[in-house]
Amino acid sequence: MDYAVVCLVASAASALTLFSGFGLGTLLMPAFAAFFPVPAAVGMTAVVHFLNNVFKLALFGRAADREVVLRFGVPAVLAAFAGAWALLWLAHLPALAAYTAFGRSFEVRPVTLAVGVLMAGFALF
Repeated sequence: MDYAVVCLVASAASALTLFSGFGLGTLLMPAFAAFFPVPAAVGMTAVVHFLNNVFKLALFGRAADREVVLRFGVPAVLAAFAGAWALLWLAHLPALAAYTAFGRSFEVRPVTLAVGVLMAGFALF
């Protein structure tokens, strides 16, 4: 059932952001993180982003301005690789703090803190 919910959220978010061109990660990442560890949720969001972009390329690619694609696409791909490297690096760092609430133990890990700060920043932006 969890996988069905995740697939439905991914499809709905992709449809909502088809014409705006942004917001897919902001909608998907928290939904994926509710069911999977944060590094996996980020990776799954990247896969949906890639497939959504392939779909948009098939639909609208002929009308794309090549200069704009090169000016924005190349830096975006380079930034994606840099972000993936940073995610892997942060995922291997030890926990920053630990606490107990409602009878459960929690850890503040660098990767979850960084992703949380970024998501809050994107939502405010």
